Amino acid sequence: MELGEVIQTAKPAFVVLGKEGQGPAEDGTNWVSELWKAVYQDLDELNTFIDKEAEEADLWGLMSDSKNWLEPWQEQGKYLAGIELPADIQVPEGWQSWEMPAMEYLVVKTDAPNLELMTQKMFEEILPGEDYQLVGAIQEHYLPKFAAGEVELYFPVKFL
Repeated sequence: MELGEVIQTAKPAFVVLGKEGQGPAEDGTNWVSELWKAVYQDLDELNTFIDKEAEEADLWGLMSDSKNWLEPWQEQGKYLAGIELPADIQVPEGWQSWEMPAMEYLVVKTDAPNLELMTQKMFEEILPGEDYQLVGAIQEHYLPKFAAGEVELYFPVKFL
């Protein structure tokens, strides 16, 4: 995907193993960055689960409101910074897993300088133009080949 490109995709249910945190939505940048630090610090604990032959690790920043599962953040948000792994693995101590349901998404690739602008464009132009409404919180997807600050934003538009 190129920066600014929007695609529609369906993703089957998947599991992300990571570090979970919760905090005020308006202060998300601060407490979420601490979760990513913890993931990278403890990542070798997952070596037995990660396929060494895989060229790409699917890293996810999953979001949910603290009161309503998978809804966009209101006052308090929950966030899971982690890696997509098979559903049948035993969750190591200190890690949490979230199972994401099968959904259809509109996905846009963006970067840190354009994140706010691209999110606004999705809400004001793309979603209404495609006659879609969000059915849950936006999820972040990162791949090792991405340049620093690049992210794919997954806008859930339909449960499958």
